[in-house]
Amino acid sequence: MQPLQFGAIGGTLEAVIPFVVFALAIVNVITRILSHRSHVSQADEYGADGIERSSLHTVSTLALVLATFAYVMVDLHFGVALAAFALTAFIADFFEFEARLVEARTDRPLEAPKAAIGASLFIVVYAGYIVLVELFGAFWSPVI
Repeated sequence: MQPLQFGAIGGTLEAVIPFVVFALAIVNVITRILSHRSHVSQADEYGADGIERSSLHTVSTLALVLATFAYVMVDLHFGVALAAFALTAFIADFFEFEARLVEARTDRPLEAPKAAIGASLFIVVYAGYIVLVELFGAFWSPVI
């Protein structure tokens, strides 16, 4: 028995959780882009008081964080790294949203949420690497 091994995670989800994390990371980047576009249009129409958080983006970020926590139980090293990136994106979302409100109040153009985008792209790249190893690991092992 390995540390942090649970029956349901180890047996059922172990094979699919890297793909779930990768898919959620891509969905999170897409919802982040759509959320920023809606913030820009809301700021143009209604000002700082009209800017609201995107529910879809909030749900996708929470799902990504929870999926990375589940991946910690499958693979400790990769899971902790992904969870750190996901938590960074989650926390950066709060600060980036407040920064957009300040920009709207001071009549400045809304910038893209650079820190959150960076953290999300790290998740996509790292989860993509894990998925590639899962898919082609048997082929790469004899070559490397």
